[in-house]
Amino acid sequence: MDNNMPYSRHIFIFPFQWDYIGHKVSKKEDLSYNQRTDIEAFDRIFTQETKLKRTFFEINDSAIHYNEYTYYYPFVRNSIYGTKENKAVYFYELHDENGKYSIDIKAGINRTYDLRLTKISVHIFDTGVGLVSFTLHNDSYKDESDILRINDFGRRLYPQFLDKSERLKAKEVFLADSISGHIGVLDFYEDFSQFEGEIDHRSPFLPPDHIRQVFGYSKTDRLGDSWSKFVFRDQDERAGTIRISPIMDDRMYFLSHYKNGHLANRVGRKRDCPKQKIAALHGITANDGYAYESGYERDFWYRYMYGDGNGKGIANSDLQLSEIKKGTYSRWVENGTLIGITRDSSVYLSTFPPIEAHFMSIYYQMAILNLVQRAGVLRFSAEITNLTEQILGRKKKAGRHIKELYENYIRFLNQVFFREVTSQIQGIEMYELFQKAMNIERDAKALDGEMTELFNYLEIEEQTALNKTANLYLPLALITGVLGINTLGYNGWFDRLFAWNNTNSWQWSVGDFITTIVIAICLYFPIKYHFKTKNK
Repeated sequence: MDNNMPYSRHIFIFPFQWDYIGHKVSKKEDLSYNQRTDIEAFDRIFTQETKLKRTFFEINDSAIHYNEYTYYYPFVRNSIYGTKENKAVYFYELHDENGKYSIDIKAGINRTYDLRLTKISVHIFDTGVGLVSFTLHNDSYKDESDILRINDFGRRLYPQFLDKSERLKAKEVFLADSISGHIGVLDFYEDFSQFEGEIDHRSPFLPPDHIRQVFGYSKTDRLGDSWSKFVFRDQDERAGTIRISPIMDDRMYFLSHYKNGHLANRVGRKRDCPKQKIAALHGITANDGYAYESGYERDFWYRYMYGDGNGKGIANSDLQLSEIKKGTYSRWVENGTLIGITRDSSVYLSTFPPIEAHFMSIYYQMAILNLVQRAGVLRFSAEITNLTEQILGRKKKAGRHIKELYENYIRFLNQVFFREVTSQIQGIEMYELFQKAMNIERDAKALDGEMTELFNYLEIEEQTALNKTANLYLPLALITGVLGINTLGYNGWFDRLFAWNNTNSWQWSVGDFITTIVIAICLYFPIKYHFKTKNK
């Protein structure tokens, strides 16, 4: 048996937003954020519908779990691990070492890649986002071109474009002709033929079969079936269902570990060029970079990082090199280990055994955490857009929804968004690369500005309402002061109202009538304001 088997490992991750529709409404957005992100409701419905089982993270006698868990700061762990005590993260899994994931390609080459599908995992977070991941082992294909095609074609969810004359012409470029396979009792097949019919502009996302079956669909079920508890289109939303919406584009996020010792050693070599030789003659050390920064190695490394299967997706050598340097972690390059991190991927070229172990645990969890942060920022941004529409539409409950969203946003910043997650230097450096590649810090700052403006608007609205009430009390106070009414004194308004000092008569002055009107008005408007703000 080849010691390098599997030759590569691949993990495809589908990030999504979920919304629980607890009762009938005209639009799911009319429900509050807390109502739509009820994680216990998700667990109840998902457990009923899916073949995946909820599992809890435990260390027990597992060295891998121990190493992974202690790698991260204690305050970070609750954002990653679904333990029995953690009510913010739920984890589900379907495991089978003999599963299969087949990628049939007709774009430039007629070939089918049969990979082992060993696990499907689902991570659910109480921020209303989730992740589905497919863990694949490649035991058969060694060549670099094979690895590139697996990453590119295997992660596609739907056609990037439709052609007028030949609807699925994307299959000639980078869409697989079909993706099929099985794991446990799940047996899926997707040829993207559903995109040959009419598509509703309100819901253009038509999930492939391997995504649908994770959420309880059978092979014969179709979108819109009334018994489906998980829905993907606006027109299928109804009470008791959960809406699943994609966060990224037609491609899943991917992680890839390629064990090619010859290539790994080659890309880590210093470039041999005339400038170096001339410098050496004069006793000067010249640094002209590494092999992965030029020639074939540069093209392969770029395509591996960015998931380009059949060709390089760039035609500017300067920009290509700049992008490579921006996303490459080269701390161990001279030992044959190179790591690349982009907005849509994290890739590892190495035969060093610890890298393989970390790829399936520590590095996987780091990618998960950053994806959750990115998805959370996008989710909150969408919620702000929805609340802005409610404000413009003068919805009564907009104020209450803004307060609730702001509270959850503060919790998100404290429990999910971190500047540093480990004390290990390589972990610190890699986490910074993830953050920069996904623009998380930039987008979080923009989100903070949007959230602050929204909350300031709410404060202005409430202050305006209070000012109106205060302006009403001012003339009433002046009238009361001018009349000099002794409301609570002896033989005053309060005495005469209840005739405590004169049981035979109940005589009121003009001032008493005015006092009664003033007090009634003073009581009416605060009570009205209380009930009005209570319903917002």
